[in-house]
Amino acid sequence: MKNTSRRNVAVLAAFALGLGGVALSAQSASATVPDLGQHIAVPAYIPPSDTTSWSSLNSSTSQLGFIVVNVSNGPGSAVDSSWKTVIDAAHAHGTKVLGYVDSGYFGASSPARATVLGDTDATSWTVQAQQDVNRWYSFYGSSIDGIFVDDGMNTCGPTTGSNAYANLYINLNNYIHANHAGSLTVVNPGISVPQCYEDAADVIVSFEGDATTYLSPPTGVGPLPWQLNADPDKFWNIIYNVSSAQLTSVMNQSKSDNAGYVYATADTLPNPYDTAPTGSYWTSEQTASQGTSTTVPSTPAQPYAISVYTTGADLGWTSASSSSVAGYEVYRNGLHVASVGNFTPNDTTYTPVGLTASTSYSYTIRARSLAGVLSAASSAKTITTDVEWGTAASAPGSLASSNLTANGVQLSWTASTVTNDAVAFYDVYENGTRILSLQPTVTSVHLGYLSPGTTYSFYVIARVTSDTPSAASSTVSVTTPTPTPITNALVTFTATNAHFEAQYNLSYTFQNVFIDTDGSTSTGYQIGGIGADYLIENGTLYRSTSGANAWDWTPITLSSGPLTSSSGGLYKWDVPSSTFPSATTTLTVVFDGSGSSTEATLAPITAAKS
Repeated sequence: MKNTSRRNVAVLAAFALGLGGVALSAQSASATVPDLGQHIAVPAYIPPSDTTSWSSLNSSTSQLGFIVVNVSNGPGSAVDSSWKTVIDAAHAHGTKVLGYVDSGYFGASSPARATVLGDTDATSWTVQAQQDVNRWYSFYGSSIDGIFVDDGMNTCGPTTGSNAYANLYINLNNYIHANHAGSLTVVNPGISVPQCYEDAADVIVSFEGDATTYLSPPTGVGPLPWQLNADPDKFWNIIYNVSSAQLTSVMNQSKSDNAGYVYATADTLPNPYDTAPTGSYWTSEQTASQGTSTTVPSTPAQPYAISVYTTGADLGWTSASSSSVAGYEVYRNGLHVASVGNFTPNDTTYTPVGLTASTSYSYTIRARSLAGVLSAASSAKTITTDVEWGTAASAPGSLASSNLTANGVQLSWTASTVTNDAVAFYDVYENGTRILSLQPTVTSVHLGYLSPGTTYSFYVIARVTSDTPSAASSTVSVTTPTPTPITNALVTFTATNAHFEAQYNLSYTFQNVFIDTDGSTSTGYQIGGIGADYLIENGTLYRSTSGANAWDWTPITLSSGPLTSSSGGLYKWDVPSSTFPSATTTLTVVFDGSGSSTEATLAPITAAKS
């Protein structure tokens, strides 16, 4: 839907699959607060209609580093004009805008999260995430400056010694950087993570929670030792329910916790991110994030090349011995591409990915003090990447399609054979454009976000580690069917139970049931000719908070359900009749699907209590 959906204004996920180590407690009241220059970063899950909040953000100082936007648990099904207006305005103000992408814990949570196509495996989540990344840039162009990956895990892998989970996020991070140069990436575990996640994103959300927890953290909450010794710009702390009286303490604690990015808001659960701070609170927060030192660091030495290969390089430079230098900003051909911590006493190193073979690149660096002051740029170091030296792999074989629906298709192929260089990626092309780059163990994908009644052509190319591409596989063409989006809707209402069901024939992010219990279009959220007092969205029941025509909902906890079944797209929900006001004799219901497919809204269905 064009309105902000419930999922994308929900609390940023902080799902813990297990603690990554022993965390440290809050700093004592007498501890010296580091002179750390921070940036504010805002989860701006704010309806575009909230002009007060957006005006506050777009009149911010340069302390506002980036915001995260979320149209519909991702970029939505097409460009949303309202969102485009606020995204373009924020970018024009000089604020980096990051698009929200759901990783679904790559299917490793319990119970396992499902993609919009209903899959729960890591490969399917990787496919959906890469598609969402590309759609953000396709829909909103240069106004998108990076990607926020939600639902980050916080254990390295499923067993001791395994980095399988961390590698999934590292691979996605490399994909973003390789395909969208200069992107800022963030991953959100919402809690401290072990060092295996250091390369999972440019920035890690290492805390998300309320002020009380932040200022008096229980065991297991707080920064780990490696985080306290790392580049502050690697970490973002998000704290809600922060009163004006707590604001200074919270900001000081974030500096002691070595968080280079911070966000404090007075907003509260169930949705602390649907407004932005304004007035003196917002001014005080921005001021508190600043460092005080104005000392300019010495200009760094020219970077040097440790090694140069076809698609990347290992660069190094002499580290500043001063502890006041927290890190370095790296620029490629004038474009900022990375922030790197100060490795002193060792030389500092940086490894770019996604470079093009036989291409020259110019790198400069600037030192960044703990207070956030930048040095002059170093002398430039020009490198030229290696040629595509490896022998091409054979073309992927036997490309075939199956499981064709209005929004998806399964593609499978046989592995390529190699001569002197291993396969690094299988690239999937849709209508001649590369849309996926998959690990070499993957030879089958469930591809989503197709449009009904549309013809698509697909082929696959294998790339070896030196970037030499194979010949293309055979081409497979499919034409998606055009089903009616929602069919077989049914509502029954008895003295004990209200039953709702409908067949959803497109892949929606949200299966919605809007319920009017008082027969008045002037109360509740207006949609499809009714005023909805209640909403079922996927598996959660909500009640209209204000009773006004606004997207404000309060979740209702039931002993079970309301979702009882969703097999084959047939969704069934049951709600005890006692949940609704006792005077309710009739339910008027609108079934709706929104999110990853074009929204569909049925005409109202009325059911009298029997």
